[in-house]
Amino acid sequence: MAPFRLHRPTTIEDALAIVSEHPDAVIAAGCSDLVAQIREGCAPNTLVSLQKVDALRAIRHEAGVLHIGPMVTHHMGATDEIVAAAIPNLATAWASIATVRIRYTATVGGNLMARRYRYEMPLLLGALDADLIYDAGALSRPVASLWADSGTAQRSVLTDITVRTDDLVWFGYERSMRPTATVALAVRRSPDGTLQVRAQSGSEYRHGFALTADTGASELDPLEVSAQLAQQLPDECADYTGSAEYRRHLVRVLTRRLLTAACAQLKGKTTR
Repeated sequence: MAPFRLHRPTTIEDALAIVSEHPDAVIAAGCSDLVAQIREGCAPNTLVSLQKVDALRAIRHEAGVLHIGPMVTHHMGATDEIVAAAIPNLATAWASIATVRIRYTATVGGNLMARRYRYEMPLLLGALDADLIYDAGALSRPVASLWADSGTAQRSVLTDITVRTDDLVWFGYERSMRPTATVALAVRRSPDGTLQVRAQSGSEYRHGFALTADTGASELDPLEVSAQLAQQLPDECADYTGSAEYRRHLVRVLTRRLLTAACAQLKGKTTR
C-alpha cells in the first residue's frame, strides 16, 4: 500500500473537523468493505478511523424514533435489546445477513456508505423509510439517496440513522430467493386507521426499488396488495439472472408471503 496519514478521532466533533480539513479523506468503519475497496484500487492519502468514536455506537429509542449509530456492528444490532423491543423483526432480519465473521466487524454505516447493491441494509432501512443523518444533523437524506446523491452527502460523515416507530405495526424480510430477488416490507397505520405498505425489492445486481401501497382499509389483503406492489417494478429491474417479468413474479410471491405473515401476527395482536 502507498503511504497514508491515519487519524483516530475520539469524538464526533473531532471527526467532522478532520474530514472538513481533508475533503478527500477516506472514512474507515469496520473496514470489511474498505479492504475490498483497496484491493480494487482505492489508495487513500488520508484515512479517518471511527473506531474510537464511541458515540457513533449508540442505540436509543425515544419519542417514537429508533436511533442507530453508524458504527453499530451487525452483531450488535441483531442482538441489541432496544432494537429487538422497538422492531423485533428488524433484529431477526439483521441476524440473517452476512457471515459470523463479518457480522462481528462490519458496521451498518459502512454497509450503507459502501453503496454496493449486494449489501442488504439499504433494503431493510429503505423499507422502514429510514433517514440518514450526516454531520451531526446538518444534513438528512432518505436511503434512496445512496444511489442518486453524488454531492454533499458523499462528502459528509454519517452520524445517525433514524427510523420512526410510532405508526409502525409490522416489518418483515424475505431473502429466500437471494441473490436473484430480496424484499423488505413495512406496514404502517395512518392517522385515519388505514394501512400503508412500503417495500424495497432488490438483488445482488440492482439497487432496491421502492414499492408502495395505500390500502385504504384497516386490514390487509395479501393477494391484492402483493399484485399492486409487483406491478410497480420498472423494466430496469431486469439483469442477466432474470427478466423484469420474472422479477415481478418473484416480488409478487415474496410480498404475498410477507403480507400473509403480517396478517397472522396482527390478528394475534403481535405488532412489529
